[in-house]
Amino acid sequence: MKNKHAAAVIAAVSALFCGGLYALFTRFPTMPLAASEQAAHVDSAWNGLLIVEGVIYAVVMAFLLYCVVAFRAAKRTEQGEKFDRSRGRFVEVAWIAGSVALTLALAALGAHELQAIIGDRSADIDIEVRASQFSWEFYYPQYKTFGAKLFMEKGKRHRLILTSKDVIHAFWVPEFRLKQDAVPGKAIPLILTPTKLGEYTLLCNQLCGRDHYDMLASVEVLDHEAFEQSMKPDF
Repeated sequence: MKNKHAAAVIAAVSALFCGGLYALFTRFPTMPLAASEQAAHVDSAWNGLLIVEGVIYAVVMAFLLYCVVAFRAAKRTEQGEKFDRSRGRFVEVAWIAGSVALTLALAALGAHELQAIIGDRSADIDIEVRASQFSWEFYYPQYKTFGAKLFMEKGKRHRLILTSKDVIHAFWVPEFRLKQDAVPGKAIPLILTPTKLGEYTLLCNQLCGRDHYDMLASVEVLDHEAFEQSMKPDF
């Protein structure tokens, strides 16, 4: 009786868990607004991982609940049913093989999305990003202008060339997803393509000293005309 209905019961409970997790993550998203082309690739890898983990969690929890109920001791003085090994070790082999296959599949997904992010190093606009305790400075060599606010043009590929004057800092705009360290003595490129107009906040995501928490800068994504206007010397 137990074996006959086990699969159906576990499947039904797993479906309930999956539905609950879907409702939870729909109501409380795990990521902020995606505002760059690269963010779509990061979110794709993250959502794929979340789906696989959610399904595994649901199945394991359903199986555990089923075992607690179906194989409990009839009386308090008795032991419940024991499990030594499955027939032909099918369960053990299937679990290990499935785990290896899922690990390789997730690694392949991550590698595919990473290649989509870093594979093309070309850019339309170069911006030199200079970090120092505890401020950011931006220089636009194509326009011969600089400032303390980062302007970016929607739909254009930007090559941010990160440098640091003192200690290690990290460039991070949550809506763009990507994080890149700025290391003293090195010029490190980061390609970003903003896709949504608006203002965002640049954070230093590497502990860099006493006022690390206050190392912020404004980032504004503009259309072509507004971006060109912002590059004029009087901006």
